[in-house]
Amino acid sequence: MNPTCIRLGGPSDILAVLPYQLGFHPRDSLVVVSLHGTRMGLVQRIDLPTAEQAPRAVRALLPALLREAPDGVLLLGYESTAGEALPLITAMGSAAGDAGLAVRDRIVVRDGRWTSLQCDDPSCCPAGGRPLPAAHEVPAVAEFVGREISPMVDRAALADRLRPAGPPTAGVVAACADDWLATRRVAAEGTAAAFEDVRGRELQTWATVLRCRDDDGPMPALTPSELARLAVSLTDVDLRDALVAWICPGALTLDLVPEALREQMVDVLPAPLRHDAERGLDPAEHAARSQRLECRLVGVCAALPEAWSTAPLTVLASFTWWRGDGALTRIALDRALAVDPDYRLARLLSRMVDLAIRPFGVPA
Repeated sequence: MNPTCIRLGGPSDILAVLPYQLGFHPRDSLVVVSLHGTRMGLVQRIDLPTAEQAPRAVRALLPALLREAPDGVLLLGYESTAGEALPLITAMGSAAGDAGLAVRDRIVVRDGRWTSLQCDDPSCCPAGGRPLPAAHEVPAVAEFVGREISPMVDRAALADRLRPAGPPTAGVVAACADDWLATRRVAAEGTAAAFEDVRGRELQTWATVLRCRDDDGPMPALTPSELARLAVSLTDVDLRDALVAWICPGALTLDLVPEALREQMVDVLPAPLRHDAERGLDPAEHAARSQRLECRLVGVCAALPEAWSTAPLTVLASFTWWRGDGALTRIALDRALAVDPDYRLARLLSRMVDLAIRPFGVPA
């Protein structure tokens, strides 16, 4: 699901923009787009079910759509075989109509062409459909290109971003264990000053990841010890929640962060990403920085041993959900819960995603 609002001219514009907004080119899917006048609101995507499973899919999609209260709805069925998307399009269209939502159009996309099921004018909708628009033909795509966003070939390719290219090095695995033991020892036996010193080193490493302005350059390669420090730091729930509050302004309040930790963060971390006019940061610049930070968080998650990935994946999911990247959020949460099904923050966030509950302070 993705609630970023974009102004578009018609179905061709939406079809061109969708892969950029989803993060991948949809296949064998139903995409439900909420429309507010000429603005594109909440986007939901679901794999095409069997005809028998269509009612269940509708029940999963409809509640979030009703909460969105759009002026209209656009139903897009992406299929490989003719007629494959029709049962779900029909069921979703009927349910939306029964709920008082206007279905603006029902479109089938197959083999690089699209056809409106609600248009019988051959001058507008010729037999065999119309070719999908090229990205360069749609001005709205330029915004995504400027934000350094390019869609993956499919959802599986998007998921591959979070998978390590190979097994984690023995150095990272050993460093995680060593750092964990050392940190726990300080927490159990050390002084408050010693514990603050440990947190300070952890925050310094996180600062390396969070520096993502234009003049910061690419994130330097992290050593096994630095990767371990990032992973182990998130076993400190206060620091984990404080980091989420820092990178997702408004989603969590920093007022709830322990004062000593908050003061350390202000001293060590780069300023939180913001885009509001009061701070003078242009929205496009904010979006580009957010994209760079997402790439860095993805890189951290992909470099860690699976056993240490749950908390970093959940922090990534918190950030991507705050940004409105529902596809990557769901992938990150699925991986996190596969490692630890009882991880509370991942379970809570997963429920929020299921219900399309957006955090406060989301970027416009």
